[in-house]
Amino acid sequence: MKFSLLAILLVVLAIGSESASLVKRDAPAELEKIAKYFQDLVDKLKNVEGPELANKANAYFEQSRAQFQPMVEKLQEQLKPLSSNIEDHIKPLAASVQAQVGPLAGLVQTHVEDVLKFVADKSKSILPPQ
Repeated sequence: MKFSLLAILLVVLAIGSESASLVKRDAPAELEKIAKYFQDLVDKLKNVEGPELANKANAYFEQSRAQFQPMVEKLQEQLKPLSSNIEDHIKPLAASVQAQVGPLAGLVQTHVEDVLKFVADKSKSILPPQ
């Protein structure tokens, strides 16, 4: 019994180590592919001249704009009812706040005018006559 468990354990370890070595052998191949991809990309970018690259970038942006413009317009159409709905809710709220703040603003203005008049009167009485 112990011998069979030991044999099974050895077989499992052998298979595991073999699969690990296969993975190790595959990894450099994948790294090689990635390195080659980036090397090709660098070579292509070196060969492309400045104006040509700018033209390609402009063409890409124009294509992207053409693709996204319908989506943006559709989104704007979907948001119009939402914005008007928000506006309908905000207007009464703003009117209510203005109605409540209006009398307070008038009261503050009256008090500020009274304080300024008081300061002006006291400063006239402190100054010597001219």
